[in-house]
Amino acid sequence: MDTARDNSTHTLMLCDFDGTVSVKDTVNNLVRSHVSSPEWRYHVKRYLRGEIGSYGVYQAVAPLMRMTRADLAAFVKEHAELDPAFPKFLQWAESRGIHVKIVSDGFDATIETLFREHGITGLEIFANHLEMDERGGVTITSPHTAPQCGKCGTCKLEILRGFRSAYDRIILVGDGTSDRHAATEADLVLALKHLFVYCAQENLPAVRVQGFHEIPWLMEREIKAIAFDMDGTLIESLDTITDSFNHMFRTLGYPTMTREEVIRKTSISLLDFVRSYLEPHHHDEGVRVFREYYDTIYKTRTTVIPNALETLQALDGTVAQGVVTNKRGQYARLIAEHFGFADRMARIIGAEDGFKAKPSGEMFHEFMRHVGSAQETTIYVGDSPLDVDAARNAGIDSFAVAGPMYTAEELALQGPRRVLHDIGDLPAALRRLL
Repeated sequence: MDTARDNSTHTLMLCDFDGTVSVKDTVNNLVRSHVSSPEWRYHVKRYLRGEIGSYGVYQAVAPLMRMTRADLAAFVKEHAELDPAFPKFLQWAESRGIHVKIVSDGFDATIETLFREHGITGLEIFANHLEMDERGGVTITSPHTAPQCGKCGTCKLEILRGFRSAYDRIILVGDGTSDRHAATEADLVLALKHLFVYCAQENLPAVRVQGFHEIPWLMEREIKAIAFDMDGTLIESLDTITDSFNHMFRTLGYPTMTREEVIRKTSISLLDFVRSYLEPHHHDEGVRVFREYYDTIYKTRTTVIPNALETLQALDGTVAQGVVTNKRGQYARLIAEHFGFADRMARIIGAEDGFKAKPSGEMFHEFMRHVGSAQETTIYVGDSPLDVDAARNAGIDSFAVAGPMYTAEELALQGPRRVLHDIGDLPAALRRLL
């Protein structure tokens, strides 16, 4: 491994292959298509039970495989599929002085065959070595396994560590289980599929990507405007809302809700909530009773989320800030004034301000029009799946903040661009990635 520093670059991108560079996973198909005995299933079951790693599976199934180079070429043609944006991504990386290398727990012969078909040359590949003899015998060796562990055929973490002294920054691009260990020490993870959820669970710095077409603009874009959700993101008002709903329920003769039930059911607007849980003839009365009671307690019972005010202050002068909330706009503006952050907001938009409530994108479009920002440079920061859906409907990215309402895993599964564990992590997450 050549770890000598190249003065033209300080950034390395390590790219997984199966499910990442190749949008189709080739390893399982390759083994399944070329084994001569059903015994291979036993070894795969041991792998799934965690008794052995990929290294053990490869050593066990290689003697059971029969494949020629012609067979491999035919297999790759039928079953491998290069991300169509990958060649253009390589051109972009080269133009920025970024080094790209392939790290795969699959097979070098598969990768090399696919790259030849697409005219891709010069990429250093770290993978298990697949060798075929003239009679169709198969040998699999793992030159990049970690002897002290021996689980994975290719230890991506050890490869990353081997390059650490040669680069100021190492970025991992991957999608699955074999990328997890490397993700713990990468400076940034560009994560597809299951890897994004894992990184969110483990609080690792990760940006969700859908393919290589997104990477150049994500790495280079500058965020110019941020709309914030209010309840659960900037302010803590669950007790206030729970008390007000239960006062409404008791007044009108309905069963009350626990705080946990309210947490899961109040992301929608007050009007939608009332329509969902009260009889039609109680809708108007329910709204009136809720608001009259809420007016008497919201200033004393509502608090600011820890680190929220410090975050807003840190962002002053760097981005346009605003609030988009399903809370009634009048309340949202009064609360912002009460806690001293109204002046920081270019626009505070809420329910009954003349726009459809979330998950509609109408309020976001008004915010962007007001501050003059584009969809590509605007994000929404919220704490619920509804917030992620609303941002998607508005055509903008969302950053989801895990908290008492929804866990990092639950939020990651909804597909935000990033998952944060604390609102205080936002300023660092907004820095330009490249």
